[in-house]
Amino acid sequence: MNSIQPPSPDIASGMTTYATSTGRRSGRLRTSREDFQVDEILDLGQVEQERKEGYVPVYSVRKNGVDTPHAADELAASLKSKVNFAGLKDSNAVTVQYASARSSRADDPPVVHGRMFVAERIGYLPRPISRGMMTGNRFRIVVRTDEDISGSVEEVFRACNERRIPNFFGYQRFGLRGMVNARVGRAILRRDFRGAVQLFLGEPRGGESADAQEARRLAGEGRYREAHGLFSFGQDIERRVARRLEEKPDDYLGAIRRIPIVPRRLFVQAYQSYIFNRTASDAVSLGLDLSRGEPGDNWTTLAPDQLRPTKTHGVKEPLVGETIPLIQIVGYGFRNYGSRFDRLMISILEEESVEPSRFYIKEAEELSNEGGFRQAPLLAKDLTQVPREGSATLSFTLGKGEYATTLLREVLKPEDPRLSGF
Repeated sequence: MNSIQPPSPDIASGMTTYATSTGRRSGRLRTSREDFQVDEILDLGQVEQERKEGYVPVYSVRKNGVDTPHAADELAASLKSKVNFAGLKDSNAVTVQYASARSSRADDPPVVHGRMFVAERIGYLPRPISRGMMTGNRFRIVVRTDEDISGSVEEVFRACNERRIPNFFGYQRFGLRGMVNARVGRAILRRDFRGAVQLFLGEPRGGESADAQEARRLAGEGRYREAHGLFSFGQDIERRVARRLEEKPDDYLGAIRRIPIVPRRLFVQAYQSYIFNRTASDAVSLGLDLSRGEPGDNWTTLAPDQLRPTKTHGVKEPLVGETIPLIQIVGYGFRNYGSRFDRLMISILEEESVEPSRFYIKEAEELSNEGGFRQAPLLAKDLTQVPREGSATLSFTLGKGEYATTLLREVLKPEDPRLSGF
């Protein structure tokens, strides 16, 4: 285990250790958005070039500086239909993603020029795009640095190939500016909806404007009418929540429901991710082998592309072939199967004073989460680096739902992830 102490954002994300022995390195990500490029890898099946009855239009969407939900809203307006994206990507990157209309009666312009994206129609599918069609993401990331980091990159790439890097949920899951998402989720699980709203609206965020900081101060004091007008255009969700509390000051659950469903669900998911990360961190700290299944594990094998897990196998099933251990994602369906990871997770849940049954939220069923399984190691392939004076370009492919920042965190071990561009 590395002796470097992770910084507070890592601890708040449940990432309490490192898996490689390299030291802290200087370096910055996202000096420009073009430095962080992501291309989705999807299995769309047969894409038809001519529209057939019941088919929906499919688009390749190149985004630059806008997150997926906002791009989806704008594209939906152009297609006159709600749209599906296979995955979520943040705004501070150049991404190529795929989207489709949900309705077979949608408009199908060849090109849609959004404010910060261009969508080009690539054909038609018999059903809308779904998350299940995604197989992974290809990354090309430029690290700006004044030192030679090639040795650290080489060690981390070797650890990836040996499947020793834990499959942490990355900083984006938690909201790096304020690290509030998991805490909001914890408050929701405790049915403290007032506390959840106060965290969401009133907790300070790093790097925000003076107006936004004042808005959060006012919201923290319950002065929602005054706070509402100070949130920026880009903080439209905060404005929705504050407006609801202007109208109905004590309707905290109603205010939470003014948050669109995808980010609304993210709060509970972020808390699940925190528990997962802590479990994986404890496993690394104890020297548990993440690279292969052991008797008593839940386990899986990989598809031929070496990125996708196949069937989930139970702890009593004999290990067959090249196996990958699975860690539970806690939810109301959590069971103690007695695995080495379950024992760690139960200890963490006891420390947190959270019962798995709390993930069924009767007051807001749409936020309930059954849980599931996630592979313990990061699955990465096609790892290359090109060192240059003043920078290093790293390229790699990760499985669906995995985070490039998890890999890059091991390379740089940043003292301040936000200032380092994470």
